[in-house]
Order: sequence, then C-alpha cells, then structure tokens
Amino acid sequence: MTTSRGLLLELKNTSTENSLKDVDFVTVTFSKDGVVITLSHSDKQKLEREQSLKQALCGERPLRKASILSGTGALSYQLKTGLESAGVNVQMSFAIDACDKAMSVNIEANPIWDGATDDALVVVDQLENLDINMLRPADIIEIGYTCIGMSTLCVSQNRDTNHPVVGLLYIKLLAALYKMNPSVVIFENAPFFINSDTLKIIKSEMKGYRFEEAVFNAYDFGEIEPRKRSCVIAISDGLPELQLNNLTPPAITRRPKLGDYLEDIPLDSPTWRRMDHIKKKERQDSLNFKNAVFVPTDTKIGTLIASYGAPKVGSPFIQHPTNVDLQRQLTPVEFGRIRQLPQAVNDLVMKIADGRHPLVSKRGSHSAAYRLMGNGVSKWVWLAIGNFLGNYLLRDVKPRCEKIVVAA
Repeated sequence: MTTSRGLLLELKNTSTENSLKDVDFVTVTFSKDGVVITLSHSDKQKLEREQSLKQALCGERPLRKASILSGTGALSYQLKTGLESAGVNVQMSFAIDACDKAMSVNIEANPIWDGATDDALVVVDQLENLDINMLRPADIIEIGYTCIGMSTLCVSQNRDTNHPVVGLLYIKLLAALYKMNPSVVIFENAPFFINSDTLKIIKSEMKGYRFEEAVFNAYDFGEIEPRKRSCVIAISDGLPELQLNNLTPPAITRRPKLGDYLEDIPLDSPTWRRMDHIKKKERQDSLNFKNAVFVPTDTKIGTLIASYGAPKVGSPFIQHPTNVDLQRQLTPVEFGRIRQLPQAVNDLVMKIADGRHPLVSKRGSHSAAYRLMGNGVSKWVWLAIGNFLGNYLLRDVKPRCEKIVVAA
C-alpha cells in the first residue's frame, strides 16, 4: 500500500509469525525475485545454541564441553566433576594451551578425556595462532583466562589491556567463542578481572549473553589456602538467570591442618635454610614485607602461586621444629596434596619434578612442577560451581525442552 511515508509492505501470515516469534527484529532483503525475510545472524546463533543445549539436556546427547587456556585441566576437571555430580552428562570436545608440559599432563593423565567426543581436538599452541576454522560447536566453554595481567604482582602500567604479552588476548578469544557458539561460558581469573577493561570489552562484544560474576575465597569452602578468585559466567540471554550469588560456602565441620599435607622431612635435611634474603626484606619498613612462616597445627596458610619455585617474601614457608632460624619451602608433593589434583595428574607432575618426564632433563624441574600446580585451581570452590551450574541446568533449563523452530 502507498502511505504518506512511502510504500508499505504488510505481511499477515501465521506460519511466518510462529517461526519468528522468539525474535524482535528480522532482516528483510528486497530483490527483483521477491522479498526474503531471515533472522539476523546473531539471533540465529542464539536460537541454535539454546536449542542445542536443551536437546542435550533432554537426553539426545551429552553436553559438549571445551576448555580454553586449559593448562593441566584442573579447572576443567573440577567443573566437569561438579556438573556430573548434579546429574549432567558431559563430554570433552576441545582444549588448547601453549604450555607443552601442561598439555602433556592434561592429555596423558587427566580423567576429563575419558569418554571424550569422537571429534575431540587438543591443540598445543598460543591462542593467537589458533585456526578458528577447525573449531566445532560446544555447549559449555570454560576459560582459565591468563591472570598475569590481572595480578596485584603486575605493575600498574602493564595491567589489564596494557600488558605487553596478554593484554589483547581477548581478541582471538572472542573470535573462538563466536565460532563455537556456546550457551554457557565460564571465566576463572584473579579478583581484579571483574572490574577490568578486558571484561568490559568482552561483555560489550558478546551480544546475546547475560553476565553474572562473584569472587570466591577457597578458605570459605574448606581449603587451607585463603585463595580468592573471580568467577564470571556468561549465559545465553534466552535462558533463565543463573543467580550465581546464591552459591554459598558449605558449613565446615573440620578445618584441615597444614600437618595433614606435610611429608616427613628430616631435621638435618638441606631443604631447611636460613632464608636471609627474605628476612632482610622483612626488616625494611619501607617495603612492608612479611616472612610468612607456618607450623603443622596452622589451619590457614598463605596463597600458593605459580612462581613458588623462586623463594620470595610472602610465600608460605614451613618453620623448622627446633631451630627458629631455619625454614623451608613446601615440597612439590606437599604442594600437590594441598591442590588436591586427580591422582594420575599428580603422579605425572611429580615425574616432571624429579626428572622422569621426557619434557624435562633427568635433574627434573621443581619450578615447572610448582608452576603447573600453581596455575591450577582450588578443588572445592570449582567443584561447587560445577555442581551449582549443573543443578541450574536440570532445574531451570531442562524443563523448557520444547522444540525451537529456527528459520532458514
């Protein structure tokens, strides 16, 4: 019809309305051959990923789970275990990390790959080098986002998007997420990540998702480390709210003691040292450093970091039982016990520590072992997050298993 504003095309068609009822806007293409009405690409992706998730939850297949910046897969293991404890069947389909030692442990020893998808793919390379054309869809993606630019140990001028190495990592990450089109994306990082420019950019670019975030302290969940980490979860916005802030720590009936994790180290072992370089810094008031020394009866210690292999002020040390001048680092075995890695993963990391792994010399590398474990996660926090997410999927998403008609 002709109107005062120009030509107006009005379409009254029930089947078209039903096909497009879940979207607010469409793309209309006029040509000499006719008029074509289609979903926008972003709306089509949204409907496809949500339909895929619901079909999986309704028993058509297990959820496909991918891991980006995976490391040894400690985060992936705890989340997968938590999801499965809630009754959600999960299969690993993809992982990538640049560290050859971490991925050797991940592939060879991590139980997450038991029952992986037939098309499962593992890449050992920098994320920036990833060929996104090889990526396949995933329902859930977890990201152990590199935290060196978010840490308080990073100088302020190199923090966040200004970091010379990882400041622009989000660019390739967003391309990978766009290609894999997940319904759920889980980010793990230092607390600073929540207020970072990096996350602000990610949120602005991931249209069609709703974000929820929280900071969890591992000590509140029964760990001996007071390790604070941020958890940011993006949910496709056609799905119900997750309400992550409803996840609360359990009641702790027994606090573990440091002695529960310690080896029997002889009192005359050379591992006991004076650590004068640390004590010297502690005496300098301008530096505000503290020598963090603990005894077996302590129920809380300092946080174990990836660079623990180089003794530094603030790292947790063990006090010598009879000589107050001596202290020692935690051994790799003790570090592994605190992080509660899966047994096969722990065993392979110990081979790296003592030189029985092909990627290190026969002398072994304690620093590499500390780094692999330090880049992992606290068990009980992420197990709880996985379980919380699994209960949400079964309680709030699975009942909505009605088929969604996706327009061509």
